[in-house]
Amino acid sequence: MSQPDSRNVEVKASLGTDENFNRCIEIARKLCSSDGEVIRQHDVFFKATSGRLKLRFLQDTPSQLISYSRPDTEDAKLSCFKVLQVTEPELLKTILAESVGIKGEVKKIRHLFWYNKTRIHLHKVENLGNFFELEVCLSSEQTVEEGTKIANELVATFQIDPKDMIAGAYMDLLASKEDKKKPH
Repeated sequence: MSQPDSRNVEVKASLGTDENFNRCIEIARKLCSSDGEVIRQHDVFFKATSGRLKLRFLQDTPSQLISYSRPDTEDAKLSCFKVLQVTEPELLKTILAESVGIKGEVKKIRHLFWYNKTRIHLHKVENLGNFFELEVCLSSEQTVEEGTKIANELVATFQIDPKDMIAGAYMDLLASKEDKKKPH
C-alpha cells in the first residue's frame, strides 16, 4: 500500500534585488524569532511523465527523491508530494538519467524559517536570482482554503507585490532563460 501524498499550499515570488531579499530575511527573523537555517541544495530534475521528479542533494543529511505535482499558477496553490530518503544519490541519479533522462539542474542556497506550520524559504538561485517561497503544511483535516488564507496573510506581511508572483518551478524559469539565449 502506498503512502498518501503530503500536502501544502505554496506561493513563490521573485524578490529581485539583494536589498529586497535582505528585507525579507529581516522580516522572517523578527516573525520567527530565529536566524533560520541555511541549506545548500542541488536539485536534479528528471523527465517525468506526470508532475515533477527531482533528486535533492543535501549536505550533512540524506539526499531525497521528491515527486510532486501542482498547478502552474501565480497565486497560492496546492502541492501534493512524496519524499523518499536516499542513501546512494549518485547511483540513483545514474539510474534515472539512463532510464528517463535529466531535464536540468537547480542549485540554490535556502534560508529556511519556520512560522507555526509554515516553511518560509528565501532562496538565492544560481543563474536566476532571489526568491521568496512559502509552504503552508496542511494537516489531513485542513482545507486548501485554510492554507491559502495563511499563505495570503504571510504574503501581505512580507509585502510581496502581486506582479512578482511566479507560477512554475525554478527549473522552468532556468529553461525559459536558456531558450531566450538560443538564436532563432
